[in-house]
Amino acid sequence: MNIVLSAAVVFLLIWIVMRVVGKRELSELSAFDFVILVVMGDLVAEAVIAEDTSITGAIVAVSTFALLTVVVSWISWRLPSRRKLFEGVPVLLIRDGELIEETLRIERLNTADVLAAARQEGIERLEDVRWAVLEQDGKFSFFVETTDR
Repeated sequence: MNIVLSAAVVFLLIWIVMRVVGKRELSELSAFDFVILVVMGDLVAEAVIAEDTSITGAIVAVSTFALLTVVVSWISWRLPSRRKLFEGVPVLLIRDGELIEETLRIERLNTADVLAAARQEGIERLEDVRWAVLEQDGKFSFFVETTDR
């Protein structure tokens, strides 16, 4: 029972950390970031299992994480009103060619981040962007003004 409780607490802690870290950071994991996550996973495993290094302890810990993941997915599916709590929501970054500074601040983005993403989409001027959205997965979506309506 101690392993289940430890796994649940660590699951909650990791979820909170991932929400605080932000969408954009999670979508741009480098090789170094991946290594850090693997090391963190090892440290989490040690914290969850504590002194119990048996295969049973590991199975209980992994099963608890898997069960909690399924429960969170099920809650998101069954209760759409709770989905944004678990998955986040898309946020508007540009409206009619104008950056929304408050949103950039909240999402911990700067103008250079948005400009770089726009250039990657072939957008030369922000004035051409009707809307830009930061999606739940940290990627940008741009909706450009079209002159041929």
